[in-house]
Amino acid sequence: MVWRVNEIETESPKAVVEVGGVVDSTNLEDFFSFINAVFKRGFNRIVLDMEYTSYLSSGGLSVIIDAYKRADKEGGKLVIARASELVRDLFEVVQFGKIIEFYGDLDEAIATL
Repeated sequence: MVWRVNEIETESPKAVVEVGGVVDSTNLEDFFSFINAVFKRGFNRIVLDMEYTSYLSSGGLSVIIDAYKRADKEGGKLVIARASELVRDLFEVVQFGKIIEFYGDLDEAIATL
């Protein structure tokens, strides 16, 4: 699991959050804490870069959905970039694929913030 926050611009609420590896019951609390820390650092316009996410459990999906709602509530935005077909399918199953924006290109996702 590799999770990293990359600030897009200095003193900006925009960030690219890299989510790599597996997100499941073994690290769900850590993932939840990590995402909350992103908001506490002042970021609310977020691209989740899921290029290297190999597995996302339903619990991980819930954390992302909560983060989407929090970003929206704070006047921000959360989008997903470079997600695998497996991850996209999971969002489609719970019908959140119609709400969260997905982008195949990281730069395109950043431009929407």
